[in-house]
Amino acid sequence: MKNRNEAIRHLQKNGEYRFEGLGREESRRAATELAKAAMREDRKYGTQSSFGIARDAFGYYFAAQING
Repeated sequence: MKNRNEAIRHLQKNGEYRFEGLGREESRRAATELAKAAMREDRKYGTQSSFGIARDAFGYYFAAQING
């Protein structure tokens, strides 16, 4: 993962963050960690957000914003 703060900002701004160079299980762990970190960061500033993980057609995971 790039710089963690940079990845969080990218996820918050664009609504998704895809990882490069990670295997399927590694991408799953990284996406879960990033989604949780982004929600903690938003809560710190009083914003409610929902981030989770999704899987692409090739079986790799990425962090994504969940709209309810």
